[in-house]
Amino acid sequence: MDHNFDEFFERQADWSRVTFGPDNIRGPIGPLKHLEKESREAQESSGDIEEYADCLFLICDAARRAGFTKEQLIGAAFAKLAKNKARTWPDWKTAPPDTPIEHVRQ
Repeated sequence: MDHNFDEFFERQADWSRVTFGPDNIRGPIGPLKHLEKESREAQESSGDIEEYADCLFLICDAARRAGFTKEQLIGAAFAKLAKNKARTWPDWKTAPPDTPIEHVRQ
């Protein structure tokens, strides 16, 4: 079966609206709060791809409920990638494993 992001985004949106309510009543805050929990679960079970999928569900749900389209979400991700590539980052070899590495703040 061929999978693509457009199809996933639409199917997830349909299911979410039926299961959790319409976007205009249930906004993005609930999914973002749930994302905090799922992120911790992914950290505890980093070898379980379903935990990453749970996070993806919630990112899509929150963004859509905030009024963003899938095109806007992907567009923002590409723009953020370009921004991150232009930033200065510390040498990853100097950071302890399993710690976040943030860009150098000027």
